[in-house]
Amino acid sequence: MNVWILHKNGEDFETQRLIAEFEAVNITATVVNPNKFDIIVHTTHKTKIHYDGILTNIPDLLLTRTGSGTEYFTAAVIREIEKLGAIVINNSTAIELVKDKLATHQKLATHLIPTPRTMLLNFPVKTQVIKDEIGFPCVVKVITGSYGRGVHLCHNRKQFEATMDLIDNLGSKRTMIVQEYIAATNGTDLRVLVIGGKVIGAMQRTAPKGDFRANITNGGTGSPYALTNEIEHIARETARVMGLDIAGIDLLFDVNTFKVCECNSAPGFEGFEKYVGIDVAKAIVDYVRLKLVLSKS
Repeated sequence: MNVWILHKNGEDFETQRLIAEFEAVNITATVVNPNKFDIIVHTTHKTKIHYDGILTNIPDLLLTRTGSGTEYFTAAVIREIEKLGAIVINNSTAIELVKDKLATHQKLATHLIPTPRTMLLNFPVKTQVIKDEIGFPCVVKVITGSYGRGVHLCHNRKQFEATMDLIDNLGSKRTMIVQEYIAATNGTDLRVLVIGGKVIGAMQRTAPKGDFRANITNGGTGSPYALTNEIEHIARETARVMGLDIAGIDLLFDVNTFKVCECNSAPGFEGFEKYVGIDVAKAIVDYVRLKLVLSKS
């Protein structure tokens, strides 16, 4: 059994943990950099894939770990490997959908999965519409991103207008969304991991003092959080609707319920293993082994 782990450097905690777990079950796992691929498409023969200048065969399974950083070229590589018959976790369609935060919320809303009120910003920004439909405080986000980057809290109308004026004058006018601020969450959220349709655990994340973003990579801390039927249902349904085999689902605390903040197609799990004590890498490898065995039967 031959597995490729798609990642740009492979030195991160998660990739190293996965390699160690694959080795423990005698599966050959190789880290491949998407930028080292060349794809040759021709009508008279099958597509050829070169890696680092050498013609190569595809693996039994490709484990994608590029997440929201999946650029056009990387997505093309994933699609080609899918077309050639390899099992791909997560697949290109799911990754592209999850990358787009507005498309994510549109998809979830269609399936009646609770999310914050969300609006696509269009310049010149109509502040009164924001006030009427979203309200203040509000959260402004770039359309793609992870680790809490590109997320800004505007406490009131004046701050929002100043932020929009700055962006407008910079000439960037990047595609952004604005969301309602869920006051009940108050600098905390839940990261729920779903692998193969099964919720394996939940971690409450708490933002550092003075920040509202609870990401562990931004200095937040974590603690185990007991699963409930509601948490499991929302997280499992979100992963299913988004087409994710492996998913990190971020839930916001609302009054007596939860709302989906974001989905992650290549969730980090260093904090999860540290604070919750669940062997996430083993759970992923066990799922990969199952997919490989079933594909051979």
